[in-house]
Amino acid sequence: MKDINRFVEHGQIINHEMINEFPTNISVLVAEELKVVSRQVTPIWDSRDHVAVNPFFGFKDKNFSEVSEYLKGISGVGIFPKKSYFLKQYERGEITDYDLETAIKLYGKSESTSLSSKDLIGFIKSSDIEIEFIKKKCISDLFDQENMSDLTNQITEEVSKWAAAYFDEGQALWNIKDQQNLYSWWKSLVIYESPLGLDKNGFSKYVKELPNTSQDTIEYLTSKVLSKKLVSQNELGDYYYRLIYTILGWASFIKKFEFESERSQEISQRDLKCKLVDILAIRMAYDLLFLDKVENLKMESHFQIKEDEQTHLLSNLWLSAAEVSYRRKIEVLISEKLSCETEIVNPDIQAAFCIDVRSEVFRRHLENVSPKIQTLGVAGFFGMPVAIKRLGHVGDDQNCPILLEPKLVVKEAHTDESSVIEKKKRHVNNFSLKKEISSSANASFSFVETLGFSYVGKILSSSFSLKKEAKKYESISVETESLSSEDKINMAFNALKNMSLTTGFANYIFFFGHGSESTNNPYASSLDCGACAGHNGQGNANMLAKILNEDEVRLGLKERGIEIPNETIFLSGWHNTVTDEISIDSHFDHLIKENEKLDKFKSIFQEATSNCQLERLEKLPKLKKKIDVDKELKLKANDWSEVRPEWGLARNSSFIIGRRSLTRSLNLDGRSFLHDYNHELDHDNSVLELIMTAPMIVTNWINMQYYASTVNPKSFGAGNKVINNVVGGIGCIQGNGGDLLMGLSQQSVLNKGDYFHEPLRLQVFIEAKTEKISEIINKHQVLSDLINNNWLQIVSIDPSERVFKLLDRGSWIQLKEELWN
Repeated sequence: MKDINRFVEHGQIINHEMINEFPTNISVLVAEELKVVSRQVTPIWDSRDHVAVNPFFGFKDKNFSEVSEYLKGISGVGIFPKKSYFLKQYERGEITDYDLETAIKLYGKSESTSLSSKDLIGFIKSSDIEIEFIKKKCISDLFDQENMSDLTNQITEEVSKWAAAYFDEGQALWNIKDQQNLYSWWKSLVIYESPLGLDKNGFSKYVKELPNTSQDTIEYLTSKVLSKKLVSQNELGDYYYRLIYTILGWASFIKKFEFESERSQEISQRDLKCKLVDILAIRMAYDLLFLDKVENLKMESHFQIKEDEQTHLLSNLWLSAAEVSYRRKIEVLISEKLSCETEIVNPDIQAAFCIDVRSEVFRRHLENVSPKIQTLGVAGFFGMPVAIKRLGHVGDDQNCPILLEPKLVVKEAHTDESSVIEKKKRHVNNFSLKKEISSSANASFSFVETLGFSYVGKILSSSFSLKKEAKKYESISVETESLSSEDKINMAFNALKNMSLTTGFANYIFFFGHGSESTNNPYASSLDCGACAGHNGQGNANMLAKILNEDEVRLGLKERGIEIPNETIFLSGWHNTVTDEISIDSHFDHLIKENEKLDKFKSIFQEATSNCQLERLEKLPKLKKKIDVDKELKLKANDWSEVRPEWGLARNSSFIIGRRSLTRSLNLDGRSFLHDYNHELDHDNSVLELIMTAPMIVTNWINMQYYASTVNPKSFGAGNKVINNVVGGIGCIQGNGGDLLMGLSQQSVLNKGDYFHEPLRLQVFIEAKTEKISEIINKHQVLSDLINNNWLQIVSIDPSERVFKLLDRGSWIQLKEELWN
């Protein structure tokens, strides 16, 4: 009775029926279910710091197909691609009968099935229309079902309105100060409203009777739900998750604060003010407003539509077949290289790029232009676990994977003269004023009234892409003076070791971070470096190059077994992924002027850029295919009406971990993440372990975000850019209301309504012995979950036997030969 007395002390009215049904361990029950639901929510970051996340990461301990079935029950939509996609792939010969039979054989190792390829073909030729039926309903869903209404969406908009106001980061002129806890703040203000067409006095009375904390409110409302037998105790978690699912964007944004708090082991002021239970309590409060307005209080509808298990199985087999087809092509390409691979000896230069799929294209063209150039792939933060305090920015940006806590904060120093810096700062201040005016409620009048015709030219030139071709490249330099010698040596050692660059140094070594360039694009950071938490990796590249040029650092590295020749010089720059231009930081201009050979390399970079741009013509819509492609891409990058400045990481499908000789000169079509790894240098398996527990998880997050945004854009995508509106400086909503959007816009994954991104789970190829790979997987539960539950697939390329082996449910299968035994 202790729990009941607690609610009575709060002044809540509990009837006798409720007392009889009220579990005495309600607090324990609710806490356990909330813990499960919280794990199922994946954090998302704001639009300035876009982090690609696997929206299903919280379900990684469950099988992929099992999660698809669960989410279909929660939302009415599963996570398999549509049948018409598979049909087109089959008709084009991308998926063959061999692939179908292989998928059936693989699947048959755990589940007996008498299906044939003919059954699969007949399935995709049937109707592509599926009924969206929600099995796990909340009260507002039941109300909608009985009244043919839209209450659930209206509640979503209502909660979103309050969340947007609470989390506003300065976009609104009348922002809220001295915020309380999210739930308490909402409770104190919402009593003055009459939402959803409800009587104001009745609504106000209902809210006032709610407990004063979110946890108590959830327990109190849960007791009502259980007493009405709306759900059983075993179904309570599903009910909570259905509520969360209707506001998944905001819930995921709040989860970010909890994630960062756990990562840093510190509790911030924001953590104290908002937790997942706060927004769940608010959503649940709206739901129970309609408890007595629904006649049939049953989660399972009286329209009993049984899940078609055969449909689910067939969809799973088709996805597996599509992945077999893609994996087979990569195996064929690499097999040809295994028979004739050659290492580059004494390269003219070495150039390290991010593992990003866009770098694969540039690296290929760069090496084709000059066979004496060796490129390397490494996570784009270049082993610099730092946050960067950028010039003119408030706060600092995390420039390393979000899984890591930045160990150091470094400042960005501009290389221009001080007078130029002052001019830039004045420009920033003026821009902030314009932004503030244009964000106000009467912007359409006061903005024009204030700035007059001075802004007309900008509007017209932007509308017709008449402004300058591209922004002036801003060369930056990161200050390293504040770092200790020990920090510098440690970071330099780890960076070189993890990119397998500990011997065979060229005279000139470049580190190229990458970033994108676009205008009027709230999703701009989604096109930047995923390894740098949605920021340009140029600062990290610059930092590593500067450190490695220091005599003291080289001496420290020599003591740890890495000897860099005196004639070796490190330089840095950035790869613009919209135009495929390479720019070298002006910090190193004096070196280039003094060395004719270095100046020659700039022309080689330019030739590689031109070849990349020609390849881009084949994929990017609306390019006019003019002779001056470079100019057109620059205009595209600065056109404020452009919805697709580039394709980003669309169509990413594989991650290849091994020596560059395995993939050099292979056309991987911009679909492969490439990480250099030399198994012969990794004596203790530590480098491979780091790659598999950091970059591989990041690539899984990127891959599954593109996958989810493609197959279920309604729940996990970001809608249509054209009708998106920025809210609170955080992210976007679709049109005038609705949940905070998560994932990628349709312009990033679709083309003319069809899939441009091919929704395949990541295929990871690792040049290492199977026992070494298994040892690492068994050591880390997160890897075991992702691999054994089919969120990604692992293929070993045996260094000595030179055969491919697929890890399938804990067993290694030698592809081709053993598959059919």
